[in-house]
Amino acid sequence: MSSATVRDLLTDAIGSNQAGWHAGIERRRSPRATLHWTMYLMCNGARHPLRTEARDISRDGFYCLLDQSIRPGERIQCEIVVPTHNSQDPDDVVYLRCRAQAVRVEKIGAGAEFGLACRIENYCVIHGTHRG
Repeated sequence: MSSATVRDLLTDAIGSNQAGWHAGIERRRSPRATLHWTMYLMCNGARHPLRTEARDISRDGFYCLLDQSIRPGERIQCEIVVPTHNSQDPDDVVYLRCRAQAVRVEKIGAGAEFGLACRIENYCVIHGTHRG
């Protein structure tokens, strides 16, 4: 699958989620949508990926919640699970394997939860079946 096709998947997903678009004055270059896609993040030299869920995503970046803090500026390896909505195989997905950079980290409430905003620097497409 070409990167243009993956971009089309993201555009279609965002377009089909019009109610999830963020309204108001937007400084971002690309529209973002509230899509709850599973993500696996490798950060802080961890041996195992952290499983989380995107809260919103655009072609330039994403926002998610973590149970640990990440330093702004830190480079993160991640896989974003993108459903293909293939009627032949409902479990068919592609993974966007990304290199991203943490641009904003914010403490959420009094607990140990942190909001993480990342800018996607580059990505490649990996085909596969959802990990579950």
